[in-house]
Amino acid sequence: MADGSIITQLDILFTTLSILSLIHCISKRGFLSGTITILFLFIHTILFEHASLFLGGTHCHASSTILPMISPCSSINSVLFYIPWLYTSIEGAKKLNLHIAAYPFAVGLLQLGFGACYECQGPMRAFWKWPDENGTIADSPEILSSWSGYPPLKFLKDAQVQNEVGTISEDGVFHVSQHADEALSERLWKFPLYAPYFHFAYGFAWAFGLSLSGEITSQVALTTKQWFVAGLGAFVLFLQPIWFTGFLSDKLNLSLVQGVPLSLGLSLLPILILPKQLPTPPISDGNKRGSSSSSSSQTSDLLLFGICFTMHAFFVSFPWRIKEHTPTNFHLFIACVSTVHLIAQYYCCFLAGKQQQQQQQQKKQKTI
Repeated sequence: MADGSIITQLDILFTTLSILSLIHCISKRGFLSGTITILFLFIHTILFEHASLFLGGTHCHASSTILPMISPCSSINSVLFYIPWLYTSIEGAKKLNLHIAAYPFAVGLLQLGFGACYECQGPMRAFWKWPDENGTIADSPEILSSWSGYPPLKFLKDAQVQNEVGTISEDGVFHVSQHADEALSERLWKFPLYAPYFHFAYGFAWAFGLSLSGEITSQVALTTKQWFVAGLGAFVLFLQPIWFTGFLSDKLNLSLVQGVPLSLGLSLLPILILPKQLPTPPISDGNKRGSSSSSSSQTSDLLLFGICFTMHAFFVSFPWRIKEHTPTNFHLFIACVSTVHLIAQYYCCFLAGKQQQQQQQQKKQKTI
């Protein structure tokens, strides 16, 4: 696994970005509602990460020297990453006033852009370990032996025997499930092709839940109910885009190196084709719409953009700050994806609001 000093850098980075996300959320929603929202994201991620690790046996994170592990293979910095990753994408896409059917695709693509620089470098930098050729993600008798047979649920016993879920042996070897091992087998630069695509799928799932349970516009803050409904749905809805991409690749006889970009390209179509919502004047009573008056009056959002910029500044410069060799084409790939994401978030945070104001003014002039 990665050197302790490198993992400490991740601890500091994701703690900082999570705190900045909390500050942003409080500034838009108020102290109580903003704190509850970010706390919910943190707790939800612990449950989701725990389930994916112990049911799929998908990967194992490096241990931190300053922050405790939540459970074997699950680090706090990996959980904290989810907060700015989800929050900036959901809030950024909301500023676009897209058609309700296009919003999930925009959130998914923004999440892919935010997280790819981290996800794709993870296995190369040993931030975590994917299954090896033997299906092993961790081998630590002193830590994992006591977790043998976990989770202790009767209905999972047969699945554990048949390797349908992740398993931990009595001698402390953590094995991936057969299904997850197959899904993670096709790789590029050491990362599975489905790994970065999961970022899109997970963002799509959250946004789909948000759109089902309330209004999605730049003028109205998301309600606590929307966050809770979306969180519950995300546990299963993230699988649908992954299944679609696998189905598409199989039908067209494509490898995932071809199928994933094709699927992502198709995801742009609803954003480009479906008509945007015309923004409406903000409602003065913030209590009715979750502090909408405070959030809708701003046409620029430096803090939200700053969170994304800090993320990319850290990871794009990372190959220059370590001694290990980095393939030039891989570094270029990371830099390009990060640049595209920053351009997209710049538009969301600074340009979209101004364009919407101009549209409102033009609409007023036509009615006079």
